[in-house]
Amino acid sequence: MKENTSRREKILTEPLLPLLIKTSVPTIIGMMMNMLYNLTDTFFIGQLNNKSMTAAIGIVFSFVSFVQAVGFWFGYGSGNSMSRKLGEQDEKEAQILSSTGVVMALATGIILTVVLWIYVRPFACLIGGDASPQLLTYTVEYLKIIILTIPFSLLALTVYNQLRLCGNVKDGMIGLLFGMLSNMILDPIFIFILKMGFAGAGWATLAGQVIGAFTLLFLSYRHGNIPVRLRSARFSKARVYHILAGGAPNFSRQGITGVASVLLNMVAATYGEGMIAALTVSSKIVATAFMIMIGWGQGFQPICAMNYGAKKYDRVKKARKLTVSVGTVFLLCVAVLLAVFAVPASALLSKDEEVIRMSAEILRIQCISMPFLGYYAVSSMYMQNIGHYGSALWISIARQGFFYIPLLFVLPALAGQTGLFLVQPVADILSFVFSIIVVHFTPSQTPVSSAPFSSQTASR
Repeated sequence: MKENTSRREKILTEPLLPLLIKTSVPTIIGMMMNMLYNLTDTFFIGQLNNKSMTAAIGIVFSFVSFVQAVGFWFGYGSGNSMSRKLGEQDEKEAQILSSTGVVMALATGIILTVVLWIYVRPFACLIGGDASPQLLTYTVEYLKIIILTIPFSLLALTVYNQLRLCGNVKDGMIGLLFGMLSNMILDPIFIFILKMGFAGAGWATLAGQVIGAFTLLFLSYRHGNIPVRLRSARFSKARVYHILAGGAPNFSRQGITGVASVLLNMVAATYGEGMIAALTVSSKIVATAFMIMIGWGQGFQPICAMNYGAKKYDRVKKARKLTVSVGTVFLLCVAVLLAVFAVPASALLSKDEEVIRMSAEILRIQCISMPFLGYYAVSSMYMQNIGHYGSALWISIARQGFFYIPLLFVLPALAGQTGLFLVQPVADILSFVFSIIVVHFTPSQTPVSSAPFSSQTASR
């Protein structure tokens, strides 16, 4: 395809800073759109001035993080392999990987939906929704609807990441934008005009996910993209390995983040619903800032993967250094702004004075470590794109797995509420140091073997 050849040449030859801006800006917008699915619900539900409702949104979001982790697993795993194959000019294999990744995502989504729908109430209790009878009622009500979004969410995230990692970040952004705008428009209509109340937020999210998924599927057939054709799926040990292993760092990072959120809600519940709501508000604000950094880092990914596939290792190193430098400066600026405007930022998502006060305090503390996240985020992506899946996995799980979860039980026990607020900043600094060590001791010019994807692959 001429469009794919043209994208490949641009990624291999254009000046790095303009290229990074070109690939990252649509990606940043796309990441923001994904974040806004739940941020929008929190905003409109916050207008109802009910702490239990706000807390329920935060609790279910921990589950949504897990679902997104699965979507990024299949999307990154197939997309990274597709990008390297395009760098090697093997579009046929890229097509097979695309369809195989989508089939795996859809099958997983359907299974999860059926199982969780059957056990929705026990699952709501498991993720921390039983702190009070009222909270459990709202958590189950919202969760029942969100469970229905799973297949569409997995389809959307898989196709989005395939488009993005193959260099077409614009179409990926457009697909997510359609879904987000639908959610934003329908939230106030369902909640206030149609008087559906709390449940309206869930139905708006479902509608947004359906629209986003089918828009992305449609766009995969346009502009020289690798089209999704389910009949083109071909399963082999090699392909399944590269999809699962290649996406494992993303799944592990977001999956552990979901587990950490559940544990945080359980610990926070001992301080009351107000604390859960405050942590929900502050975490969404910080996550929004971090998503912009993630989007900038993801703009680096197709540059890294394709240039690595073409054996342009020096260009990969230069792109990584540039991505880290710009990202760190951005996060430093955001940290200063959030520290100054912590109260107004918190007031955007809650009308409760106690929640706003605690959320602002949490935000100011978390700003201390925010600039360190730039190097950490890019390091995992870099290791993943050059095929060092093990190193990428260790970095990905370090922040929440190695450091956050253990600290969650240690610091509050030592310092009470202040210790709870310090958990994330301390984990961020430790993960930054850890990523430096891993990158330093990982060889950067060991080519990823293409043997499993040769034309002799039996299952093709």
